[in-house]
Amino acid sequence: MFLCGSYRPAYALLAGAYPDTPAARVDPNTPNSPWAGVGSITYNGGTYTGTLIARRYVLTAAHAVPVDPAGMGVLFNLNLGPGQSQHIPVIRVHKHPNFVGFNTPNLNDDIAVLELERDAPAAAPIYGLSAAPMAPGTVLTLVGYGASGNGSTGLSIDRDPTVKRTGQNSADAFVADDEGSGENELYLFDFDGEPGSSNFLGGKTLGNALETTFASGDSGSPAFIRENGFWKVAGVNTFVQFFPGGMRATGRFGTGAGGQIVRAYRRWILQVIGAGDRPAAP
Repeated sequence: MFLCGSYRPAYALLAGAYPDTPAARVDPNTPNSPWAGVGSITYNGGTYTGTLIARRYVLTAAHAVPVDPAGMGVLFNLNLGPGQSQHIPVIRVHKHPNFVGFNTPNLNDDIAVLELERDAPAAAPIYGLSAAPMAPGTVLTLVGYGASGNGSTGLSIDRDPTVKRTGQNSADAFVADDEGSGENELYLFDFDGEPGSSNFLGGKTLGNALETTFASGDSGSPAFIRENGFWKVAGVNTFVQFFPGGMRATGRFGTGAGGQIVRAYRRWILQVIGAGDRPAAP
């Protein structure tokens, strides 16, 4: 798959066209939510997203976090109730060794693990890392913070580190490892409108009430799949895409998005978090 067009960092989850609305996508922020282990990352007024993969480790995008978290006051915030119930300082950032910057010269390897000052509370779920190959048509459940809106008109609601939204899309295309291993490292999808429609990447829509995409600004949100009865992190969402001759406004039908396939980075992630603090789910 050849990447063409232009790219920006990603973060928001958009609703479809009315009667679907951003409010209909909001997670209730309760301890029994399946997404209670997905939190916001905040510093310098910015809002990003991260996912607990061990009690003291959070998976996110490399371009979304600074090298020196202590100097920037980076916090991982969990919403296990109304507002932000937990604020945990980030003490160390582990960026993938092959990451050199966003889209410089490619989008690969944009993944990082954050080390927390203390354990996340027991009420927050820990998510395992998917080891399954991602096939065309794989349905991804997307969970994240940030601005929102709908696919017809674009962004209308500002980011909020206490508001988490969910939606879905399906993987349409893939990009291989730029270091030549042959493993796919990136997934891409497009944001389709009405049922039965297709877009630049050719995948079919999941329908107005389910399908979503991101908008430029923040990154690091997870893409989940259901595997062996558990929600597993299959991807880290990192970019939005504008296609040649297509829509140029973020968050609109006719744009694309994608991220990093966790399977390609699973060994490195497990090395970072250590054998003694591996994900709880098998």
